[in-house]
Amino acid sequence: MSEIPDQRTDLPQALEKGVAMASGLAGDKPVTVVAEYPAHLPAVRVGKHQVVQMISGVIGRVVEAADEGEITVSAEIQPEPEDGTGPWAVVSIRLPASQEAGLQALELAMALEDDSSVSSADLLPIRTLAQSLGGDLWLDGPESERPRLMLSFPLLATQRGEGDIRSIVGSHLGQDPDNIETLLILVEDPERLEMMSEELSEEGYRVVATSEGREVLALAREQSPDLILLDMLSRDPEALEVAMVLKQDHRTLNTPVLFLTSMNDPREEEERLGAASFLVRPTGTAALVSTIQGVLGAGVSPAGRVLVVEQDDAARETLVMMIQAHGYRVTEAAGPVEGLALAEHIPPELILVNAMMAQERDYWLLRGLRQLGHPFDIFVLAEALSEEQGKAAVDRGASGYSETGKLGQLLDKVRKQRDQD
Repeated sequence: MSEIPDQRTDLPQALEKGVAMASGLAGDKPVTVVAEYPAHLPAVRVGKHQVVQMISGVIGRVVEAADEGEITVSAEIQPEPEDGTGPWAVVSIRLPASQEAGLQALELAMALEDDSSVSSADLLPIRTLAQSLGGDLWLDGPESERPRLMLSFPLLATQRGEGDIRSIVGSHLGQDPDNIETLLILVEDPERLEMMSEELSEEGYRVVATSEGREVLALAREQSPDLILLDMLSRDPEALEVAMVLKQDHRTLNTPVLFLTSMNDPREEEERLGAASFLVRPTGTAALVSTIQGVLGAGVSPAGRVLVVEQDDAARETLVMMIQAHGYRVTEAAGPVEGLALAEHIPPELILVNAMMAQERDYWLLRGLRQLGHPFDIFVLAEALSEEQGKAAVDRGASGYSETGKLGQLLDKVRKQRDQD
């Protein structure tokens, strides 16, 4: 076997991206892909692009074979067996439960064994690649109602014998160049493009930059970016046209798009952007990096996540610290437009909204959040809030209201209620 390259990939992020890429292949078929796996799986010793391509390739093959039903993707750690091989991270792709499962399993098994007709959609090339990297691909339970395709990757662990599985799980905390998030940026102004590329590179991102809107789709297909940033000032073609092209291609439709705008009031674009589910954010490096981090956090499970919508930086920082002290993950929004977009991209468990911001334009933010259809709780916060103001917010979509000083009690109450449900 060839020497395995010393690379590192965060498996939960790769799984999230691979699932998103493959889900687009279902088209109009009643087929869904559901991913269930721990948020803190250890890193694997395979390049990120290869992991994503293999996962999406296998899931995509199952999606194409299925006529209907639910495809379940899970992952677990397989400890080192007695023969000294491993340990591995094993990704399981379970076929839908249906009368056609046996036929699907047979077809998939043939795709693994028969190399007489290999196309880009077949599984044999993926198995060959997995084996060359120290893993494997095989069919488990072909005679069962719901057979599984199993894809294994070698863990990035310490030398054999230097620790137990707990120490191996901790090995994913490091960073290497292959695990850096990739940003694809479209800015027509060369000077501004160079400046943004340098600033975001200094923040630790891998930046792919272009001033040509017509190059974005090809670059997105080739580079598989984690996030695409489009300057609203782009006119040849317009940024919105570029985004629509990205959303029509199954290889890029699930890649989040972030619009860059210098408008003081981005609400003039709301009607055009609302249907496309894009995020508008005023320029500014610090604010932009914060928003990028929030969007890229979509790969983390939404359970236990709180979205804070607060305009004042100091107040928002205080809220974030209080929420984190209660064990929640936090997504921040500095304005209502950003809050609405983040709630759609990263559905949280709970949303906390500044009372004054909630009241703007006849509570349009609360009404917009409810129209998203997600089952999150929305609470309005203020230093002091009258019963009349609180009831008005509830009438327009809020789950309740609270004084900021009683936030800890509110968080405990929400968690207790969720545990009971």
